[in-house]
Amino acid sequence: MYDFDTPAPRAGSGAIKWDLRESAFGNKDALPFWVADSDYMSPPEVTAAVADAAARCVFGYTAPTKAYREAVAGWVRARHGWEIDPDWIVPSTGIVSELSNIIRCFTKKGDGVLIQTPVYDPFSAVAESAGRRVVKNRLIRGEGLRYSMNFEDLDHKLSDGVKLMILCSPHNPVGRVWREEEVRAVAHLCRKHGVLLVSDEIHWDIVMPGNAHFTAGLAETPDDLIVLTAPSKTFNIAGLKCSNDIIPDEKLRERLTRWKEKRHIDGPNSLGAVACEAAYTHGAAWCSEQNDYLAGNAALVRKTLAACLPRVGVTPLEGTYLMWLDICATGLGSRFLCDRLTKAGAILNDGWRYGDDGFVRLNIACPRAQLQAGLEIIVRCLGEALGA
Repeated sequence: MYDFDTPAPRAGSGAIKWDLRESAFGNKDALPFWVADSDYMSPPEVTAAVADAAARCVFGYTAPTKAYREAVAGWVRARHGWEIDPDWIVPSTGIVSELSNIIRCFTKKGDGVLIQTPVYDPFSAVAESAGRRVVKNRLIRGEGLRYSMNFEDLDHKLSDGVKLMILCSPHNPVGRVWREEEVRAVAHLCRKHGVLLVSDEIHWDIVMPGNAHFTAGLAETPDDLIVLTAPSKTFNIAGLKCSNDIIPDEKLRERLTRWKEKRHIDGPNSLGAVACEAAYTHGAAWCSEQNDYLAGNAALVRKTLAACLPRVGVTPLEGTYLMWLDICATGLGSRFLCDRLTKAGAILNDGWRYGDDGFVRLNIACPRAQLQAGLEIIVRCLGEALGA
């Protein structure tokens, strides 16, 4: 059994989530539920491997080893049922920066890049900064606050000068784990319109009981697909800057590799590679226990809000550790509410940044006592705002 109840000592360590509370929000004591990393410690197997590597006292330039590639391929096979060639792996330093590289490599200024809103806001930021046109295919919020895709609109939008689509799978922030038929339908439409499908699957290991992730790698032919993965969210090692593109098509892979080489864009740092290999070699049990713990945290959120704030809707959490809370019935805007919550002592993400002002995002990847304390603040603050 692993320990997820003991908080990691993050304050004062330079952690963005904790140490930017005063400069970014004006409250240095507020509990942070915003940045998508975890507040419990990473797997002991990973920290031991990093410590062992550090003890060698050499941190020189590092290329991915055969063992590294086999560890990544082994994880993909065992966890996601996708048999990949280790040579398909293109290491990178992070999914957002790699999205920027991919957009600039495979599209030109003025081309359309399609995203499905509400969605993780850096998607639009990296496309716009490259001079590309952001095309939005809005998700449909249906019964039980569960989201689905609007395939009719997607079919139409993909035909309008779109050259690349970013699929967020599992989806941040709405928490959907897309079913096989949904992923296959997206892949089919991208192929129909000659659109490169880039599937951001950074949260693919974080799936709640009763759900199963279906990777786009099993849905599409290899010449128009890039799957982006990372151990960062799963094992709380985002600061080690290690991610992996999986590119089955040799021409696509060589084109991106050459593009990056010409710009001297390097892969992960030496300790990041060590952490990734250790996580994918020894981290399966920890990952499964974390998912069970997160499911317990999600249940606590649902139970607390149902009892104390029934006007706040809770979008079903199928994957990720990010809960999407519907505040539309309260009449409060997300920015207004988040400002009040920050002053009261809890920092959440306001939904407008993802494309929906009627929602807030709550990160539940923390010890349960911390989440309980945050929920008490949320209940008290919203109760006061609503005059309850």
